[in-house]
Amino acid sequence: MKILHAILSGGFYGSERYCIDLAIAQAQAGHDVVVLVTGGDTACAQQFRELIAEEPEDSAQAGTVRLVEIPPRIPAWLQRPVAAVMLMRIRPDIVHTHLNPAARRIGRTAQRLGIPHVLTLHLDYDPREHAAIDGLVALSGKQREQIPQNLAGQVAIIWNWLPARVAAALNRVDPADVARLRHRWRADEATVVFGSVGRLMPEKGMDTLIRAFKIAFPTDRESVRLVIVGEGDDRGVLEGLAGEDARIVLTGAQSEIAPVYRAFDVFVNAARFEPFSLAIIEAMAAGCRLICTSIHGTVEFVTDRRVLWTEPDRPGSLALQLATAVARKRERFAYDMSPFTASRAVAEIEAFYGRVKPGSKS
Repeated sequence: MKILHAILSGGFYGSERYCIDLAIAQAQAGHDVVVLVTGGDTACAQQFRELIAEEPEDSAQAGTVRLVEIPPRIPAWLQRPVAAVMLMRIRPDIVHTHLNPAARRIGRTAQRLGIPHVLTLHLDYDPREHAAIDGLVALSGKQREQIPQNLAGQVAIIWNWLPARVAAALNRVDPADVARLRHRWRADEATVVFGSVGRLMPEKGMDTLIRAFKIAFPTDRESVRLVIVGEGDDRGVLEGLAGEDARIVLTGAQSEIAPVYRAFDVFVNAARFEPFSLAIIEAMAAGCRLICTSIHGTVEFVTDRRVLWTEPDRPGSLALQLATAVARKRERFAYDMSPFTASRAVAEIEAFYGRVKPGSKS
């Protein structure tokens, strides 16, 4: 099958990671995959180039994955005719878009050319944007509830997965790298390191996490650290909340994330909204104790009885769980990762493509 993925982002965050991880996994399963992005020096284009370049080409049965870039000088209003030319040249069997700009400019153009168009819902369902799309991939049951039952197109709930390259990176982490990270954070063997990974934006609840940490540990009596990994528009706000507390570390984005997860003792997801967190899956694979907000999506796929739950946007509630985690000994957990394999996700998405036709009814 020839599949074209399209995402027109500048940054590289969860949706962009999903797109490239899926494209690579589909190529490994034998499909010919094209990823269409806005070119130039954007973080999205740069990361995609690097990740595609890392993929080996030594499997006789593997498909292909390549990057096609819309020239950065092309303005948004001209991207539709440019996309039409590219689509007629590439002639994909299906177009799979990510986020609304790509759905509008690439997906709708594909539909006008008679090419089936699938969108993964990385955010909420919006009837103005999504009602006419041939197929919608929801990441959680709560998202599915937002979609009308009489939608013209097909709908499926397909969970996220742990990319093979991430699993491999976690398995080959050098303990010396973990020790260096903890030393940089001034965390010794007795220190409990709370960590979170995500874009610094209101939906992720990092502000709640900092407030909760200060409530739970108002003094230096407990040997604890809070490490927040990521970048975003809220960085200044979070730095203000952290103030002069040297126990709170904002690292920015990290190119090598696997050692970071191994250096965490407790992974905290304080999100107010998140359909399906890739970071939680990665933290589970790394064996971190989990503290999560009981939001839709998360409560569907995080089912281990050892998880500590808290209400979103409730610093006091989260503070209690941070204190509970400190009271328990530091240990790594072995989670059941079988529901989060890439092969399962690729097979479900491929089967979904088979049901999607232009103008099909679910």
